[in-house]
Amino acid sequence: MDHYNKTGKLLHWSIGLTIIGLLALGLFMEQMDYSDQKMQLYRIHKSFGIIVLTLMGVRVLWRIVSTSPASLKTHKIWEKVLSKIVHIILYVMAFSMPLSGWAMSSSYGYPVSVFGLIKLPALLPKNEVRGEILADLHELGGYALIALIVLHVAGALKHHFIDKDTTLKRMLPFVK
Repeated sequence: MDHYNKTGKLLHWSIGLTIIGLLALGLFMEQMDYSDQKMQLYRIHKSFGIIVLTLMGVRVLWRIVSTSPASLKTHKIWEKVLSKIVHIILYVMAFSMPLSGWAMSSSYGYPVSVFGLIKLPALLPKNEVRGEILADLHELGGYALIALIVLHVAGALKHHFIDKDTTLKRMLPFVK
């Protein structure tokens, strides 16, 4: 297999773009004063976070039952190792960010739902101190995730423009 299949590409891009949108929205909300609009954006942020968590569950199942293309023969050992490390951390972060957000909301006593349609149970009992700690961890995680995404994109662009190999093309949608 030379390319990722359609399901792999769909999951990669839908999760990736949603996470980028969540990070941008998180940075935007952080600058806002308390208002009804900010609370509405928090509800949207939480809903999409739960969608990412769900899609990541699907993605892990897909990775278990599906094969992925092997690394290109031109990839150096350090590139393969760094790629593997970054991908593992991206997976961990894609799970831990929604879970930490959900736990933070629960600790503050705020409900989590998916667009008001599905109300999720609290992960933890209310505890303001824990909520503050989780808020800090969630924020730091967001910045770490931004750095990882930049590294991931930089690697893909390096392969495409400098190495001129097919690494990026194998994951692009609409490329066979």
